[in-house]
Amino acid sequence: MKVRTPRSLRELCLQIAESSIAIALEVCAFCTFFRQLRHAVFDAFRHPARIKWRSVSYYMDSCGSDAMPIIGLLGFLIGVILAFQAIVQLGRFGVEGYVVNLVGTVIVTELAPLVTAVVLAGRTGSSFAAELGSMKADEEIDAMFTSGFDIGRYLILPKFLALIVIMPGLTIISDACGIIGGMAIVCTMLNTSVAEYLSKSFEIIQPIDLTQGLVKSIAFAMIVASVGCMKGLNAERNAQGVGSSATSAVVTSIFLIVVVDALLTSLFGLSV
Repeated sequence: MKVRTPRSLRELCLQIAESSIAIALEVCAFCTFFRQLRHAVFDAFRHPARIKWRSVSYYMDSCGSDAMPIIGLLGFLIGVILAFQAIVQLGRFGVEGYVVNLVGTVIVTELAPLVTAVVLAGRTGSSFAAELGSMKADEEIDAMFTSGFDIGRYLILPKFLALIVIMPGLTIISDACGIIGGMAIVCTMLNTSVAEYLSKSFEIIQPIDLTQGLVKSIAFAMIVASVGCMKGLNAERNAQGVGSSATSAVVTSIFLIVVVDALLTSLFGLSV
């Protein structure tokens, strides 16, 4: 059996240097992509007629309507699990009446936008990266650039706008399904009427809670669309590069979603 020897100091320094170079290249790639995206967004504000609305509608349909069943199902199941665990834990202290408060606020402010973003990161972000990566491997993007087409306007902006529009809507669907899932458990286990549950939910959920969830969903949409497009445009020109870009888009998007979620939660917590 071969004995694995410890890494030398030289190997450790080389690994640190390679990681640092990779991070620096990632930052440079993001800066280049952000410049393209900023130019496309500003141009869209100045000339809305130049936006490819047919492409925006296509991505809204493919990314939004096709994702509704899984988003609704996940929202419902999360509401069921959260309500059941809340009843078990709060029942130890005799405060089962606060289960509705917990389910409503946690789903609306935290779980619904987060779960929706993670699902779209795995479903839509990887799709964007694979689509643009395949176009780059087939030299279609180079042909568009040589022909004078604006890559940001034709390839990036429709995806970006479509995700910003559909993400809040999917989050609201997840909110509703999560509350319904919690209602199914609370009404069954605590003998609470549907009218009483809904009345208490509407009383507990404040406009600031809905605002927090929608703001998070818009921020998450920007992350998923931007990372997916950036990874696709920077993919290597082969099949392995396309697969790696899709995987990297999902991992990076989820990491940034969690980080931004923590920051936004802290900001909203300080403003209350």
